[in-house]
Amino acid sequence: MGGLRVGSAGVVAATALGVSLGLMSSLVGLAAPAYADDTVVVQGTAFPDPARANLSLVGCDLYQRSDEQLAPMIGRGPGAAPAGARSLGFDLAGGNAVGALFTVGSVLGTTTASIAVNAVGRASGVAYAGYQEPADRGTSYLWLGRSELTTPGGAWQTVEATTRSYLWTKYDMTTRQPVLAGSGVPTTVALMAAQHGGDGPGVFTIGFGCDGTPFSMDALRVGGPGSVTTYDVEGLRTQVTISAQTDKAVEPGDAVTLTGTLETGTGDPVPHATMLLEQRTAGSDTWKPVLVASVGPQGSVRAEVKPEVRTFYRWRFVDRPLAEGSTSMPLVLDVLPPITSEPPSPSSSPTQEPSGTPSEAPSTPAAPSEAPSSDAPSDSSSPSASASPTESATASATASAAPGETDPSPSDGAAADESVSPRRSTGYGSR
Repeated sequence: MGGLRVGSAGVVAATALGVSLGLMSSLVGLAAPAYADDTVVVQGTAFPDPARANLSLVGCDLYQRSDEQLAPMIGRGPGAAPAGARSLGFDLAGGNAVGALFTVGSVLGTTTASIAVNAVGRASGVAYAGYQEPADRGTSYLWLGRSELTTPGGAWQTVEATTRSYLWTKYDMTTRQPVLAGSGVPTTVALMAAQHGGDGPGVFTIGFGCDGTPFSMDALRVGGPGSVTTYDVEGLRTQVTISAQTDKAVEPGDAVTLTGTLETGTGDPVPHATMLLEQRTAGSDTWKPVLVASVGPQGSVRAEVKPEVRTFYRWRFVDRPLAEGSTSMPLVLDVLPPITSEPPSPSSSPTQEPSGTPSEAPSTPAAPSEAPSSDAPSDSSSPSASASPTESATASATASAAPGETDPSPSDGAAADESVSPRRSTGYGSR
């Protein structure tokens, strides 16, 4: 069935699950607005016009409904869904029926009130029709008819309520007590109206689960010629956002916290939701996974990244049976270029100092009488001149290397890149 297939079931909250027959009195007399043939997409169980179409939970015997914790489930199929890709599934304990509730302003002008159902096997259900005759307008009196339903299961079947025959009893909807018995003969809604003064407002409900057989439902339809509305049950629409705790360029390898939000069109949370953080470096058109993060109770998510170059990030919520997938807008983190120092030129500092030393030696020629003594200094100055370039070059190189201790050279920067590379996740989370 739609929501019970292994690995593809999604659960939505049942707190706003439709209207029971006990509330029909508050709906009778409401005139349905004019519609043209159209399709309305229902997100989960959030019907957009519940006064006209909604979900109902009724007893398989009128007013004998038992307490039961409901877990409506959204899933793809089964098979080819009658409308869209998903359907709404239930697995009841038995004794109750869940299905569609339609409120109409004219029982004679309503030519279709139906649902498509697919059970895992032969399943039983119940349909109720409500009709208020013109003489009872303004009161809480309502004719209610009951008709048993069965479906062979294993395939989609359309169950139509307007053409069925019902056993009727008039009720006071305030006290829920019968006030008049019907003829005891199964009668259609049209014939009932003809026998009791003509057209009037009413309700139709169609539900399954009386015998506890799991089933799926979809394509709820109601209306008259040229104004039939189809309610297509689909997953929750989602919206994802992304933001960063900085709006400035960062140094390579600096940690930046990214946050995100996951919202649904109905405001309902997605149970056990996760989001995938993806990245794309500047100049590339390929998005790559970074990590999978769990979404918090308020729909928030966060992760820490350490970009080395200009990088784009986005959060992505992967499509699942309960909720449709969505992706945030890309967010870019600008990264400052690494600071490097210029290496010393081998032809500048090392050669200028030594070249001046030999040129100064002959600038003061020795006196002839001092030739023996000048020969000794000359011999000693020559080694000094040849050693000086080496010492000077060493000193120059040492001066150039000193800034490198705080400002890395290009090779040091590459090593730093590897030490702060982002952590990678090798797997993906699942619900």
